Amino acid sequence: MSKLLKITALCLTLLFVSEALSKAEGPRLRYGLQWGYNAKVATSYAYTIYNSNGSRISDSQPFTGDYYTNAFVSADLGLEFLNYFAFTLKAGYRGVEEDYRVMPLELQFSIFPWSYDESGLFLFGSGGFALYQWSLEDKINLMSAGIGLRRNMGLKISLDGFLKANLTTCSPLPVDQYEGRIPRDRTVYSRAKHISLDLGITNRL
Repeated sequence: MSKLLKITALCLTLLFVSEALSKAEGPRLRYGLQWGYNAKVATSYAYTIYNSNGSRISDSQPFTGDYYTNAFVSADLGLEFLNYFAFTLKAGYRGVEEDYRVMPLELQFSIFPWSYDESGLFLFGSGGFALYQWSLEDKINLMSAGIGLRRNMGLKISLDGFLKANLTTCSPLPVDQYEGRIPRDRTVYSRAKHISLDLGITNRL
C-alpha cells in the first residue's frame, strides 16, 4: 500500500511540474522591502563558564515563556519561476531580545498554489545566519516557516502580508547572577534559543 501511495504521489508531482512548465514564462527577478512586528515568546539557554575564582560553573534552562517585543526591516531580491515558486535573498536588521539586535542574511523558498501572479495564500520557509555587532563570533543561526497572503496590485506589483514562526539560536556572552556578563575568554560553552513570531508586510516590485 505504501508503494502505491508513493507512486501516486510521484505521478501527481510530475503532472503538476509538467503543467507548470507548459504554462510558465521565463524566470523573473523581483525586489522588495519588508517590515513588521516581532514578538519573542520563549527562550532556553545553557552555558558553562569559569568565574573569577577559577571555579567551573554550568547552568541551563529549558524553553520558558519570555515575552519581549521588537521590530524588523529588510530588503530582498527574489527569483520567481515556473508560475508557482520563488527564491528570495533577504538582508536587514532585527531585534532578538533586549539589547540584542542582529543583521540577518536569509534565503527563503515560497510556494504559491494559485500562481504568484494571482492574489491568494502562499507558504514559505527560510534559513540563514546573522551578524551581531558586525561579527560572526556569536554563531547566530535562523530558521523560520510561515503563511502569507498575496494581493496583486497590477503592473507586477504585489503586497504580501505574512505571519511566521522563527527559531533563532546564538552564543551570547553568559550573564552570571553574581559577576554579571562573563567575558569570552572565561566562557567554555554558551547557547541560547529564542522562539518568536513575526507579523509583517512586504511591498514587492
